[in-house]
Amino acid sequence: MIGAVEKRRLHSASACPDASHEPPPVAVSVRPALRRTIRDLLRLYRVRDWIHMLPVPLATFDLYAPRGRAWLAAGRGVASAFVILAFGFLLNSVSDRQVDRDGRKNPLIIAGAAGYQYSLAVLLVLSLALAAVSPVPARLAILSCLVLGVVYSIGPRLKSVPVAGSLTNAAGFTLMLFFGMSSATLPAGFGYVALVYATLLLQNQLMHEAGDQFEDRASGIRTTWLTLGPRWTALMAAFAGLGATIAAAHIVPRAAVVPVVAIASMIFVVAFPLLLSWPRLKTREAARLRVIQRWWAVVFGAALYAAWRMGA
Repeated sequence: MIGAVEKRRLHSASACPDASHEPPPVAVSVRPALRRTIRDLLRLYRVRDWIHMLPVPLATFDLYAPRGRAWLAAGRGVASAFVILAFGFLLNSVSDRQVDRDGRKNPLIIAGAAGYQYSLAVLLVLSLALAAVSPVPARLAILSCLVLGVVYSIGPRLKSVPVAGSLTNAAGFTLMLFFGMSSATLPAGFGYVALVYATLLLQNQLMHEAGDQFEDRASGIRTTWLTLGPRWTALMAAFAGLGATIAAAHIVPRAAVVPVVAIASMIFVVAFPLLLSWPRLKTREAARLRVIQRWWAVVFGAALYAAWRMGA
């Protein structure tokens, strides 16, 4: 009898778990859903395509401003770049969702992709808020990027206008250099830095068009590459490289002008344009050429930026 009672007590105790066996709080179960939402948003914004561009606003980091103000401006600039890039790439996905065929390139063509309207509205509001608290040059740059994003992707859809589309794309990314400004003034010579960045970016954009020529032709997009052909597009790329070379000559010390001009001319005025003009250049090779040019431009641009900073 006593044993039965003890068994009954043990059974009832095991049936009523103590606090250590209570189910996890709701917050713990929310974390996977939150991570999934963040992952879906990052995919919707195509962050992998532009995350390497986020440090660009740090180019205008003010070395002589109070550290607190300078770092606040840098953080605001990077945040502005994130919001502007997310807005621009999402807007481009919206405009191309009827013609794109690759779900890795455009997440909106996958069945079930929705809710982008709210993201566009939120990103637009955030962009305007960041512009409102930025110095005048950064404010104008942010607002100009918003306008360029609309006219490039939606209407008049400059993306489909040869030359103009390539120039608009390069201009939009170049304006990001000004996002991190802490005041309304720029150090002397920064215009040459911006010119190097813009021209090498334009050269890379032309290679990008060569790599996407089949998709662009199927979508009815008249890019510079499809309209002018390899030879004339390569000539445009050579002029872009020449612009970068001339600007570089105004940045480096006088003693380094000759070797810098020689190296830049050989790489960006001769080598890359010649490779781009090759009649048998395949799309895969053009895409690989674009990656190689990007890294050469990063190394060259970093060296010029260091020379400009040391001489500022």
